[in-house]
Amino acid sequence: MGRAVRGGAALILLGGLTGCGTFSHYPAGMESTTLGRLRRGESTGYERTFGRRLEGRDGELFAMEMGRAAQLAGAPEKSRRTFDVAIERWEKRDDKAVVSVSGAGAQAGAVLVNDKAIPYRAASFERTLVHHYQMLNYLAMNDLTGAGVEVRRANLVQEAARKRREREIERAEASSAKETRGTEDDKHLAGVYAGLNERAGTVKHSFQNAATLYLSGVIWEMMGEPNDAYIDYKKAIEIYPDNIYLQFDVLRIGRRLGMREDVADFERRFPEAAKVGMPKPNAARLVVIYEEGLAPQKTDLTVAYPLTSADSIGVVSLPVYAESFPSPTPARVALDGRPLGQTMPLCNVGALAARALAEQMPGIVTRQVARAVAKGVAAKAAKDSDNSLVEVGVMFYTLFSEQADLRSWLTLPAHIHVSSAWVAPGEGRVTLSGPGGHEFWRGDVTLTAGQTTLVVVSRIDLAVYSMVCVQP
Repeated sequence: MGRAVRGGAALILLGGLTGCGTFSHYPAGMESTTLGRLRRGESTGYERTFGRRLEGRDGELFAMEMGRAAQLAGAPEKSRRTFDVAIERWEKRDDKAVVSVSGAGAQAGAVLVNDKAIPYRAASFERTLVHHYQMLNYLAMNDLTGAGVEVRRANLVQEAARKRREREIERAEASSAKETRGTEDDKHLAGVYAGLNERAGTVKHSFQNAATLYLSGVIWEMMGEPNDAYIDYKKAIEIYPDNIYLQFDVLRIGRRLGMREDVADFERRFPEAAKVGMPKPNAARLVVIYEEGLAPQKTDLTVAYPLTSADSIGVVSLPVYAESFPSPTPARVALDGRPLGQTMPLCNVGALAARALAEQMPGIVTRQVARAVAKGVAAKAAKDSDNSLVEVGVMFYTLFSEQADLRSWLTLPAHIHVSSAWVAPGEGRVTLSGPGGHEFWRGDVTLTAGQTTLVVVSRIDLAVYSMVCVQP
């Protein structure tokens, strides 16, 4: 009896810890402090909102949110320093042993409370996008060398994630059916996996995105490294083969480098792009990166789950992407009123996030089921104790502690598009318009022969943010 009372009290105490560490009622806190303001074009007060949270348990997440908010606000140096905080956090963690005292404690807390007890760990696609935005920060500060360093770091992150995912797949294939309970083969969760696969669409892996690879190629060309640019363009086109700008650029660099077999293959695959001639020697390059909307948010899905070890039916609460993601809407690009074409998508951030969540789901389910079993055992012990206070306490703990971890980088765009054109050098005015012809952004640019001018425009509802980077 005494043990049951103490156990019930401990569970109630742990229940009081549920959900601590981020905003209250996350992600509602993000909506009220940051996302709603971004949609309205208002100042987010990002230093006040995130600054004091950078040293906390979820500092990695808040550093990413603050870095993105600072960049949209036109503060690339502040953004760079803040993204460096996120990078430093995950690099320190990666350098530690896989099992540590703090890590083991967090995992144990996750089993007793919920996954929000675990310090936030940026997904591979989020890490890559941190380096993506660091590239833009350095370009905005006219530091091409710094941008080149971030290109290399982004490539290392993606390669490490690829190898890590291959090892995970090998371990899963080597495990028995009993050991992999809670994976995609679990019929009780088949609907959850089906929904994530539907949202992920054609994205096979979360660790690479074509937008970052394309930006890397652009920067390699700025640095006079066409071979490296060609490698990244080729990687990008395998992810987004229908993007006409990628098709043209991979053909252009392949011809320049004398890659005859590659060029012949690309000409067969992309006959329309093959018809486009090489740019004139004195032409200037105008690259537009168009970011649309905000990344989707996770929601909580509660699923009934049979607990054989507790001889009962429990519930597990899982993070999911419940709503269909909106399709990308291209923008029309013009220079001095002359149409240059329209942007084409290169990265569906929601699809990357859904694929990342699907890859993480086996671990999430394992922890959730273990927690449900522990609750089932505690509930049975409380009932057998004939102590109504303990029984009620365990019941309330079970109800209030079962929460899915909904944390993610929410200031990311929903879609990233690109357009590229070779134009006459000089001063000009670039405009972006919606499908109906409504102009939503204009800006003056300097176009230099043989060099690249990069225009980055982010549209979040009616608010528009931008930066113009001229090749140093």
